[in-house]
Amino acid sequence: MANKDRDVKLTLEALIAKKADKEAARNRSEDMYIESLDGSITVTAPNRSIFYKAVDMAEDTLESQVYSNMFLVYNAVSLFRNQELLEAYEVVDNVEIVDRLLTVAEIKEVANKVMVLGGFSKPEEVQEEIKN
Repeated sequence: MANKDRDVKLTLEALIAKKADKEAARNRSEDMYIESLDGSITVTAPNRSIFYKAVDMAEDTLESQVYSNMFLVYNAVSLFRNQELLEAYEVVDNVEIVDRLLTVAEIKEVANKVMVLGGFSKPEEVQEEIKN
C-alpha cells in the first residue's frame, strides 16, 4: 500500500513555494528552561557550517564530544556570546562559557535541541538518545 503523501510529484512551483518555509526552518528558535540557571535561554539554530564544524570536532573521546556540544550551544545561544559575560567569567576560550554556566547534562540537552532546530535530527530520535 503506497503512502498517499509519497505519491505527490513535485513541481518547480511547489519547490519555489517551499522557499519561505525552508528559510523559516533554518532560523527557528525556541526558549529552554535551564534548571541550574533558574531561567530560560533562547536557542537558535546556527548556520550549517557550525554544525559541520561541531561534527568534525567530535572524535572518539568523551572530552571531544562534550566540547563539540559546547561549541554548538555557544553558537546557538547569543547571550553566551556576550562580551561582558565572557569577561566576567574570565574565559580563555569563549566556548568555555558553556561549561561554566551549564551542567554536562544540560549541555547535552541544549545541544540536542540545537540539532533538532537545525534539522540535523528528528525530535523522537533525540528523546530516545536522552533515555539511553
